[in-house]
Amino acid sequence: MRRVRRLLYHGFLFILILCTTGCAYNLYANRRMNQEVVRLPRNPDSVVIRGTEAVTLPGQGPNAALLVHGFVGSRIDYNDLGEILQARGLTVRLMRLPGHGTFPVDHATTTREELIRSVQEEYLALKHSHPQVALVGFSMGGALSIQTAASMPVDRMVLIAPYFGVTHRWYYILPAEFWNGMLSWMIPYVVKSNAFTCVNIEEAKEKLFSYKVISTRGAGELIRLGKETRDPEILSRVSCPVLVLHSHGDQAASPSRSEEAFEMLGSKDKRFVWYERSNHHILWDYDREAAKQEIVDFLRPVWDQSSDASERNPESSNG
Repeated sequence: MRRVRRLLYHGFLFILILCTTGCAYNLYANRRMNQEVVRLPRNPDSVVIRGTEAVTLPGQGPNAALLVHGFVGSRIDYNDLGEILQARGLTVRLMRLPGHGTFPVDHATTTREELIRSVQEEYLALKHSHPQVALVGFSMGGALSIQTAASMPVDRMVLIAPYFGVTHRWYYILPAEFWNGMLSWMIPYVVKSNAFTCVNIEEAKEKLFSYKVISTRGAGELIRLGKETRDPEILSRVSCPVLVLHSHGDQAASPSRSEEAFEMLGSKDKRFVWYERSNHHILWDYDREAAKQEIVDFLRPVWDQSSDASERNPESSNG
């Protein structure tokens, strides 16, 4: 009986310590979230954080490209890729995903179905006025792009460090997905430091945008999206030409999951390019120029027509 009482006592102490620690951390996370809300400049009408708004770069030719950013990120994920593709004659749409670029509480209530639907709607809107539209997805944007290409015809698709699962790090001990499921009921938001911005060039961390306080519920949606997207049935439905760029040193999106998913893609025309010097944000890292050139070359069938149209209408390039 004494042993049972001792076990109950220690169990009670453990739960008390856990709850106290959780409450203290939640107070800290809420304080950081409030600081972010006040600190970041916003559009007074839309309350969207400046620099994260959706942007359309008009091209001189008939075709277009849709660029889909990553988890809690923004169009800044793409560095200057949008301008590079625009210079080739493409109209480039850098979209803003729902729940992104506003407040972490918006992200907490955004479902993966809403994210997929937003990409599909943006793609169809471009397709309505452009004969060919390339779809480019970074990280979570890669998973959303696959979901789109599996549900409708897509002309060409580029996946940059696509997310199918979290890269396991030794200090996680158990998978990150497990910890999110275990702790999200008690800790609704976690604070993200620059140390977890996965790019090897240190100064690039200050240029990239990400929420500094992340919803664990939103992270759960990301985890479920990755699991659903790596389903062989979904992957087999993708039939368009695909280029995948990934780094062996990616500490965010699992390179091995990416390679496995690539093998299951239904596309006959597909290519996988590995990088060795970069982390997750390839377009901001040491391999950025090589990666951008790969993308430009792969999208040549789309932008080549745009360039031809521009050359046939020299006045339009001066207007």
